[in-house]
Amino acid sequence: MAAMAHMKKSIATIKHAGLLVALSLLVGVISFAVFKNALQGEFVYDDTYAIVHNPDLYSSQPWIDIFRHDFWGFPLESEKSHKSYRPLTTLTFRFQMRYAGDQADSQAANMMHMFNVLIHALNCGLLPALFCAFGFRLTESVLAALLFACHPVHVEAVASLVGRAELLAALTTILSLILWQLHWPSSLLFASSALLCKETATAVALPLCSCLELFQWMSGKASRPVLKILLPLVLMAALLAARLALHGGLQARPFIHPEANPGAFAADPITRVLTLHYYLFRHLRLLIWPWPLCCDWSYMSIASLASARDLRAMIPLWVIYGLPWCLFKLSREHGAAKGVHRGILISSLWLLMSLLPVSNLLFTVGFTVAERVLYIPSIGSSAILARFLLQLGRQGHSQGHWQGHRQGESLYRSALTANPRNEKLHDLLATRLQNSGGNLEEAIWHAEAAIKLNAGYWHAHATLGQLKLATGSKSLAIEHYKKALLLAERQQLDDVADAPKVRLNLAVMLQDVDVQSAEEHFRRLCTLPSSTQGMAMVIFGAFLESQARGNSSRLAEAATMYESALRAPTGAPESVAHLRLGSVLRKLAKLVGKEPTNPPLEATGAKPTKLQRAKLPERIVSSCSKDSLPLPSLRGSLYQASRCWSKLFRQRSCNLDLDLVRIPGLAPCREAPETFGAGRELLSCLWVAYTEGPSNSEEEFLLSTWQLPATDERSMHHFQQGLKTALAPNSEPLDPGARKWREALAVVGARLTLQGRMEEAKALLQDPRALLPKLATEQLKSGDASVALEAFQAVASLQESAQTHRGLAEAFERLGDKAAAMLHKERAAEFGRTHKSQQKCFLRARCV
Repeated sequence: MAAMAHMKKSIATIKHAGLLVALSLLVGVISFAVFKNALQGEFVYDDTYAIVHNPDLYSSQPWIDIFRHDFWGFPLESEKSHKSYRPLTTLTFRFQMRYAGDQADSQAANMMHMFNVLIHALNCGLLPALFCAFGFRLTESVLAALLFACHPVHVEAVASLVGRAELLAALTTILSLILWQLHWPSSLLFASSALLCKETATAVALPLCSCLELFQWMSGKASRPVLKILLPLVLMAALLAARLALHGGLQARPFIHPEANPGAFAADPITRVLTLHYYLFRHLRLLIWPWPLCCDWSYMSIASLASARDLRAMIPLWVIYGLPWCLFKLSREHGAAKGVHRGILISSLWLLMSLLPVSNLLFTVGFTVAERVLYIPSIGSSAILARFLLQLGRQGHSQGHWQGHRQGESLYRSALTANPRNEKLHDLLATRLQNSGGNLEEAIWHAEAAIKLNAGYWHAHATLGQLKLATGSKSLAIEHYKKALLLAERQQLDDVADAPKVRLNLAVMLQDVDVQSAEEHFRRLCTLPSSTQGMAMVIFGAFLESQARGNSSRLAEAATMYESALRAPTGAPESVAHLRLGSVLRKLAKLVGKEPTNPPLEATGAKPTKLQRAKLPERIVSSCSKDSLPLPSLRGSLYQASRCWSKLFRQRSCNLDLDLVRIPGLAPCREAPETFGAGRELLSCLWVAYTEGPSNSEEEFLLSTWQLPATDERSMHHFQQGLKTALAPNSEPLDPGARKWREALAVVGARLTLQGRMEEAKALLQDPRALLPKLATEQLKSGDASVALEAFQAVASLQESAQTHRGLAEAFERLGDKAAAMLHKERAAEFGRTHKSQQKCFLRARCV
């Protein structure tokens, strides 16, 4: 009997056709009520990497990148990519993040958690119709849907935001099978979209469509059976081929850490086979007996099976290879008498097909046991169990372990109760305790426990370093940070996850201990495309400022860092970068002409280089000297240079936006040369520097020597932009007492006042007469006499006083203008005598 014929027959025998719809709504409401605890929550565990730190979810990135990157935001062709291609799931996150204003806060998290619960309720509401289509009676269908709705193993898929991939894949699969006989093109569309929600869903939706058509043909009610049976299979083959081609073919393997799936990377073949069978057995056991539940089973949480003599080895083999035979016998025993054997058979195929992609048989997966991947298989198991069981039994026992999922600490504590040998859980709990202001001693104990379980776990060393810093042990913190980065580099993980943050913390701590090492770490951070790159550039710029001590080259390098931070896609505090860039440009503008120029080549007696013999313009020679052109950068930038040259040939201008950090030699291209000869000069510069090579080692990272136009106008522009950005809604927090903030207020406020733009000055300072003297005095005390001078001049333009002239005198004296200082001292004394005489007159008048 065909699947849809069963559905029509079941509906026809119901007295009221709306009963099925009413029961489906009831199941959906019950499932929503069961998971009400998951309506609110935080970004915990993998949610942080898939959502908070994923640049594809923010409006600053083009939406088309979602179809080029994997689920975690890495390019599919990258060696660091997991090859998990789920663009439809990522699109739902992006839409919700945009609605939340690109803020990964608690409001955005709650909205996403609610959406997950709603999808689960929709799935549960559709299941009665699906099971009726399989051939189950209405009571069995409703009971199976209720078992699925309340199954404790679904908590991770529903309450964890990354579990949305399973929820959406299940939704599209259910819809495709319900619509197969009603409108098969729509069914194929939903089945194909399941692949874009979760890659493993294709093994269920399209093959089961063929199975439904096969059963229809066996009942004698199908037309053109061969075409409709083969069409879903041909479509699945085409989709899988396209999917493989997208990330580089069969030779491109996903990036999987060996400790995430120890059994798959075991050296001994016997250990590998037995352990992987045991992993699959644990998945099957959780479908029947969902306890214990844990959010992570990686590393050595499940001990490997060394030999067949292990007591755990034989039962998995009997269960795994005996299960298909038992399910087949079960369907035959009940099929002839009850007429429901095909429903059990289809449910059995659903169960086996959905477990196949996560079994490590087709390809290696990045986990040992993961409860969220059982969301789709449990649809088949619930249908089978509903036929023969009246109650699930103890379904609520393990639910208590997950009621605190919205609080990470409760989640990790319950997980450690079930899985105390997992170093990752110890590390996560230690991090959570520190972030939530918990017991630091307990956090340190958990971090050390993680290291004892796995000495090569780099993140535990980073966590312990952070905790040691919080307790005041700076030397121990530096030691653990260095150990963490060393392990991360050995495992090729120093440019992913939290490793750039660890490097940034280490660089900041080394500023006062080892300046050279700190600078090396900062330069390394500037080359890593991470979420902390912009912040690292700003902090590195501040570091260069502190090391400048009047050196214009260091200040110019700091200005380049701030400018590059403003162009970084994420991670840069925009207002701070503008304020600091304005301050540096103001200093550079005052240093122009003070430093001696380089003597001509003939005067030094040095031998001219190829670059100098090329007789190129001085601006090209100065920017393309071999000391400023790292060889690895040039090899990667010749293509961009050729594009720039072709633009010059066609348009006589070049607006190609190049990365000043990675390709410093191409900086003159930003000046948009007007002639074809400039393009020729640029390529000549690249070729000469490429053939000569850099004077330093290839590994050394050199920053651009391109000079920003250091003018007062440009400095004012960035000061104003920084103040404007800091005052804008949803801007990054900025301490109003910060030094650069006060400097910008003094410079911009004084300039507006001197120009007579009092309305703008009042909008910025509210009361310039009261605030400008304070700002001027602050700048004088901090040692910035030039800013103080301009601020005091603005105050004098509003109202002269003895205090204002004393400030002007001190500012001029620090700037070396003794004549002006003496003049203002005299004016201050004159104002002092006038003020005393006025006081005497006032006192006499009061006496009279």
